[in-house]
Amino acid sequence: METYRTQLVETAVCLFAFLFIRYLGKYIIRNAVVRASFKAKEEKEVMRLLNLLIFLVLAVILTAIWGVKQSEILLFATSVITVLGVAFFAEMSILSNVTACIVLFFQHPVKIGDTIKVLDDQHKIEGELIDITYFFVFIRTADRGTITIPNSVLLKSPFYIVGSSGTDGRRAADAIQGGASGHAPGRAEG
Repeated sequence: METYRTQLVETAVCLFAFLFIRYLGKYIIRNAVVRASFKAKEEKEVMRLLNLLIFLVLAVILTAIWGVKQSEILLFATSVITVLGVAFFAEMSILSNVTACIVLFFQHPVKIGDTIKVLDDQHKIEGELIDITYFFVFIRTADRGTITIPNSVLLKSPFYIVGSSGTDGRRAADAIQGGASGHAPGRAEG
């Protein structure tokens, strides 16, 4: 027991840090949802992604604490990174779509329930945004069909928020419409 005392203390500290960082991440994400007053549905997916990343870091630290040789960790890490690198190179869209999901969650005014018009190079798509997942955005068109667009395409393509389900989105739509009509957003005509 005495021989493992240092490792047990370090493990306890790591577990405490894991729980603290997880709580802090949840607090930050919750504040982003409350501040924006929308995107509660995506909160769960972003939390899952954050928990996965924190857990992977915890696993690496715990293997180092419990005496797995550094050369073995290095061999394992380079093997995993090589496999992931090949997979991501072959499917670069996976990484870009997950990143785009996080950007849409934290930094973009679009939310579920908004009516948007995507101005893609080849297609003009208009409809209600019904879901945002890790990889795709689902849009219900006027004829009740559902179109899936990769998150990275939505982030790269210009689009208008035509109608909104909340007040923040209405301000964004007014700003877009006001800018298009030549009037300053938020000012009365007269």
